[in-house]
Amino acid sequence: MRLGILLLCLLGSLIYQGYWQEPSFLSAHAATLPKPQPMSGESVKLLYRKVGGVPVRYVVADLNNPNVRVSVVTARRLGRDESIWELLARSRPTAAITGTYFSTSTKLPVGDIVIEGERVHFGGVGTALCITYDNQVRFIRQQLHRQRDWSDYRLVLGAGPRLLQRGKVSLYPQGEGFRDRRVYANSQRVAVGVTKQNKLLMVVVERPISLRRLAWVLRTLGATDAIALDGGGSSCLYYRRQVKVLPRRKLTNLLVVYDDSAAYDARVAQLKPLFQSPSRSQRAMLR
Repeated sequence: MRLGILLLCLLGSLIYQGYWQEPSFLSAHAATLPKPQPMSGESVKLLYRKVGGVPVRYVVADLNNPNVRVSVVTARRLGRDESIWELLARSRPTAAITGTYFSTSTKLPVGDIVIEGERVHFGGVGTALCITYDNQVRFIRQQLHRQRDWSDYRLVLGAGPRLLQRGKVSLYPQGEGFRDRRVYANSQRVAVGVTKQNKLLMVVVERPISLRRLAWVLRTLGATDAIALDGGGSSCLYYRRQVKVLPRRKLTNLLVVYDDSAAYDARVAQLKPLFQSPSRSQRAMLR
């Protein structure tokens, strides 16, 4: 009797180990198995959501995928504006939203612009979206009208004002050099933010809202840091060959994203203006 019980226990132990122990092949080769990579189509997505009753369209770009590239396309000549169709035809991105503000008289952007490590425009106002060569995001407040070394960044887009800093609402437009009352009034809004998971959020709100409410929307979507971009009649959203939000005016720049680094490399020369715009001191000398 005891021998029978002992044999049954031994048999049960062998079955248990055979069921739970991973196959020797997987155990031996687990270290060499490639990690799953996100598909291109999953790296840049367009989503829709209502946040506190506010309809929001937004693009999520996964910057953990090394194939994803973020950049800016400018008008061919800074100091001029172009139709949305011209900007998109030249850049051919996966997705795009409105970039930084620009003067309605000079057509020059208000913030710095760096494309593939080259500064193509000096603005010296606001807080800049900065992305390193390994797709890490920083938001850096610019010293008013002072040039800064951007050599550590592939992309810089100076805009603002800042909406979120480390997960908290952070609004001080005057300190960033914004004086235009239209920045403060309720308006259609465009913004860009980043999550803890290093995903870029490119957000468009077509309903007129305040900057504070925009900051709340970005935080609800998961952003820890964010800035506003040009909105109002400039509001634009493009995704995979479709313009979802059409601007009511010509623009001078767009924030663009690609889900394929080869496609970006093929277009990067077309993103930059033919000539860099003059610096603030140089513009003063030309007056």
